Amino acid sequence: GARQLAAVMPESQLVIVEGRISIPRGAEAVRVLDTIEQFIGAAKPAQTLGRSPVTTPGGLRTILFTDVEGSTDLTDRLGDEGGRALMRTHEEITRRALTEFGGAEIKTMGDGFMTSFHSATSALDCAIALQRSFRTHNETADVPVNIRIGVNAGEPIAEDDDLYGTAVIVAARVAAQAQAEEILVTDVVRLLVAGKAYLFHDRGPVPLKGFDDPVRIYAVHWEDADD
Repeated sequence: GARQLAAVMPESQLVIVEGRISIPRGAEAVRVLDTIEQFIGAAKPAQTLGRSPVTTPGGLRTILFTDVEGSTDLTDRLGDEGGRALMRTHEEITRRALTEFGGAEIKTMGDGFMTSFHSATSALDCAIALQRSFRTHNETADVPVNIRIGVNAGEPIAEDDDLYGTAVIVAARVAAQAQAEEILVTDVVRLLVAGKAYLFHDRGPVPLKGFDDPVRIYAVHWEDADD
């Protein structure tokens, strides 16, 4: 049926996306959306050689950064192989959570992730799940892995499978303000999930590097969050 439909649609392209269910959810839905975005991008006029890459608005995204606290000290103490093994644990736990909550991995930065969500609720649920997963892991681990998380929402610029702009920078700066096992979010994120069962503690306006005006930050009480 799909082949017959594609055959009669001008400039169409049939793509089979691997998945386990007929109505995609979570990570499978992200793969479908990525395939559509790639098709739409390929249909645009080719760029003239020598010109700058075309940048497009990324739409409303919720940006989530993770960072392993004290990763440099851990590598110094454990050595390169031991430190890398610890980072692999961080990567495995984080990628499992991204798959479960439909987050997109934008890039890794050695000891952290930059990720994107189309829903602020999904981003916060993922952040809470991450902190709970690492706490469970640390209960039996010889060397604990503690992460800090920062979340912001906005309309970044999408270019070459990456995201840029103020929304991304603020998310990174907020993550840098967090301590081990903390989830910090901006007021924008708090407003987007208003009415949901999240508990926040107001940290007040916080000056962020590179910004003239302070940004109001909230800590998420993830230990008390509903399952």
